[in-house]
Amino acid sequence: MKIYQLTLFLLGTIFLAGCKRQFEPITYGREACTHCKMTIMDKRFAAEIITSKGKAIKFDDFGCLLSWLKSEKFKDPGAMIFVADFDHPGGDFLNARNAIFTRDETFKSPMNGNLAASASEIEANRLTKDVHGQLLTWLELNK
Repeated sequence: MKIYQLTLFLLGTIFLAGCKRQFEPITYGREACTHCKMTIMDKRFAAEIITSKGKAIKFDDFGCLLSWLKSEKFKDPGAMIFVADFDHPGGDFLNARNAIFTRDETFKSPMNGNLAASASEIEANRLTKDVHGQLLTWLELNK
C-alpha cells in the first residue's frame, strides 16, 4: 500500500511541476499578435500575458496589449503580464506591473503604441534624456 501511495505522490508531483506557469518565449518572425494579427518582429516592443490557466497571449506592441485588455474586458487577477525591456531587446522580459514606461513618438513601435519599457526609473530617466518622453507606470497606462 505504501508503494502505491508513493507512486501516486511522485506522479502528482511530476504532473504539477509540468503545469508551472511561466513566460513562453516568442518566436520572432513566426508568431502573430493576438490583437492586430501582425507578425511579431521587433524585440523592443513585444509583450505577453500568461493567464492563470497557463495560456500564453502574445503581442507585437504594448499598445496592442493595452487595447486588447480593454476590448476583451480582460479580468484575470492571477494573470502574469510581461513586456520587453527596451534597453535589452531579446533578453529577459519584465513584469509589466513593475516596469516603468516611457511614451514618446520617436520610438515608432509596430502599431504606434510608442511605449518603451524599462526595468527601473533610473533606466527610464536615462532613456528620456535622449527622447524627452513621458514616464508612466502600469497603473497609469491602464486608467
